[in-house]
Amino acid sequence: MSKRLNNYPDVNLTIDKFGADALRFYLLSSPAVHADELNFSEKGLEEVYRKIISRLWNVYTFYETYPPAPSAFGQALAENILDKWINARLNQTTSEVTTAMEKYELDQALRPLELFIDDLSTWYL
Repeated sequence: MSKRLNNYPDVNLTIDKFGADALRFYLLSSPAVHADELNFSEKGLEEVYRKIISRLWNVYTFYETYPPAPSAFGQALAENILDKWINARLNQTTSEVTTAMEKYELDQALRPLELFIDDLSTWYL
């Protein structure tokens, strides 16, 4: 992409369309983190928005719409195997992200987040 040739999409329109979080995730998981060349793809950004940001927002909206009962949730959390599993996955994800972030491997830190969001939205909900 070249500023002189103006062969790149307008940043403001891109952020308005997909959001800043999708753009951050896309750029941090790209080869640009290692100072390699990046051919920006709006299609790739759309995929990040659809697979990561939109799914996470849907999970949040679900829990905001259908909150668990306060007294029953504590008991169910101790008994339900899916709750135990998602807590274990969260702990695993936290550990993997922390390890990668401590090594300054930003692209490696995002992969476990992507997998956790997929598990959360597909299997847990």
